[in-house]
Amino acid sequence: MLTLDLQKSAQKLQFSLKKKGLVQPPVMDLAFNMDVSGSFEDEHRRGLTNDLITRLVPWGLVFDPDKKLDVFTFSNGPGHVALVGEITVENYEGFVRENIIDKVPGWNGGTDYSYVLQRNLEHFGWEKTAEQMEIKPSKGLFSKLFGGKKEAAPSAVMTPKRSLVIHVTDGEANKSDEEKTQSVLRQSAKRNDCVYFLFIGISNQPEKFDFIGRLASDFPNVGLAVITDLKKFVDMSDDELNDLLIGDELMQWLKQTGA
Repeated sequence: MLTLDLQKSAQKLQFSLKKKGLVQPPVMDLAFNMDVSGSFEDEHRRGLTNDLITRLVPWGLVFDPDKKLDVFTFSNGPGHVALVGEITVENYEGFVRENIIDKVPGWNGGTDYSYVLQRNLEHFGWEKTAEQMEIKPSKGLFSKLFGGKKEAAPSAVMTPKRSLVIHVTDGEANKSDEEKTQSVLRQSAKRNDCVYFLFIGISNQPEKFDFIGRLASDFPNVGLAVITDLKKFVDMSDDELNDLLIGDELMQWLKQTGA
């Protein structure tokens, strides 16, 4: 199990940001999407993905107002997306073993991106949920007698939260999901959602992430960092890890967001 001085790592992250010209990091909510497809099982059981989570806890300390990361798991299909809970300095040790392995819906399934990305946008208030768009019968007299027309049900108003979504996967989305993934991101861009999607592709075959590479090229709020050796990555120094994950585009987005 990886041991880390989380407060020191948070200070290192702030220093890295300052070197790149960002003195005051913007306050924003963080989400962590974890791929639970079958091909990723070994990394989960060996504890490597928990070590990856550990390395990103300092990001929650620096950016998130509640000092946490909201953890989602995903595989294939809308029913295989789950909000598992929150990672904090108190519970990150053994989080994957205790909350994810053999426990989440879709464990050892396939790989779709669109459903969890849409869930992220709903979670942070940028897109309405199905419940918020629900309709109900009108309360008028004739409606009571004859069924009447339907009207939109009132829903709780949620102020959208600027957010950073860290999306970890060991493989490309199914071909059948590519168009839907592009549509989710395209609609988000049209709304000018204040969200950045940082994809972390984990594979010793970098060419596997051609689709994510196209997403990163097509959308100014989508980035890709490829990790070819997860064990070496989690053992990196704070400076090396921050330099790999915080590219020029993400840095520019952070500056604009904090302005």
